[in-house]
Amino acid sequence: MSYPPAFPHKIETTAAHGGMKCRKGRRCSMKKRPVRRRGNPIALPAFLCIMLAVLLLGLHCLGGEPAFEALLTRLATSEGFVSGALALELGAGGRPVVHTPATAGSGLSQPPEPDKAPAPPEPANESAFSAPEIPTGVFSEKASTVEVSGTTGLSFDVEEMLANPLELRKTDGPQVLIVHTHGTEAYTNDENYSYTSEENFRTTDTRYNVVAVGDRLAEVLESHGIQTIHCRSMFDHPSYNGSYGRSLEEIKAQLDANPSIQVVIDLHRDDISLEGGGKMSLDWEQDGEEYARMMFVIGSGESGLTHENWEQNLNWAVNLQAKLDAAYPGLMRAVNLRKQRFNQHLRPGSMIIECGASGNTLTQALRSIELFGGFLAAELNAA
Repeated sequence: MSYPPAFPHKIETTAAHGGMKCRKGRRCSMKKRPVRRRGNPIALPAFLCIMLAVLLLGLHCLGGEPAFEALLTRLATSEGFVSGALALELGAGGRPVVHTPATAGSGLSQPPEPDKAPAPPEPANESAFSAPEIPTGVFSEKASTVEVSGTTGLSFDVEEMLANPLELRKTDGPQVLIVHTHGTEAYTNDENYSYTSEENFRTTDTRYNVVAVGDRLAEVLESHGIQTIHCRSMFDHPSYNGSYGRSLEEIKAQLDANPSIQVVIDLHRDDISLEGGGKMSLDWEQDGEEYARMMFVIGSGESGLTHENWEQNLNWAVNLQAKLDAAYPGLMRAVNLRKQRFNQHLRPGSMIIECGASGNTLTQALRSIELFGGFLAAELNAA
């Protein structure tokens, strides 16, 4: 995504921003799982039906009526035989969608994912997913350290928000929804992740774009007991225009099916062009490793669209920011308050997260989202 400059560099302009029952063409999951190829689903049922027909005819001709009737009764109550017969009659499309244990409770159909190349490598050890200790206490004394930038004319009191944080309730069921309105956004190649850019640091290969960052965030949250729904659809493909409208419908469907959701994260990466050419890398370092700086983007109703939740969303963001600043000074950029709504009117606790920029590497982005995921999990588990 692109925003007005927060520092003296040229911002690359893009087209206007467009917004699990997963409808046709959508790919959402509680947890990514490999899919095995299946052979022709009709051949085996057809063969079995023919053989059974021959057997039944033989029994009847030999006068085995009692055995014949008993066998018919057993077949009529056999789920496998009935399913096979339906498959023979209707073809493969007559087979039901099977829910994995992770998605069975979501209330929405999960289409099988296409075969894809192996996922990015896992972290070397579990310590990468350890949840940090959340700083405690009232953060009103830190109001001056939580910066809110943006171009709205709205008034708000950061100190008041820090003294009275938005409270999320602990719920059963999924608590976090991750979507990608601009899912094709990708990063600069490095020795770990290298791809062929399809258009200005964009790719539909989910191993290398922000969907991979969402995969890692979902994995970290799940590892700490936070049920998470990750919608892996790329709403800016094949068309960038209208992407927010398409993600809006998915978010609505998810919230209707999963009222337990407390946090909605639309995960992006920023795009900042340098004056002399090239892309800016938003770097932060800890223990000798480089991370991608992150930013919370909060929408409002200043563009003319109704948005009654913007103050609650800003409250949620500045309180998270204060605690993240205390734990990881410099990791977060200023909270960015915008005129556009960005679909955040649907649920308090909604935000855009910009994880790095196109000049950063995916390696840096994954490190940062792991830190954030552990922190968010600790915050939600403390609710």
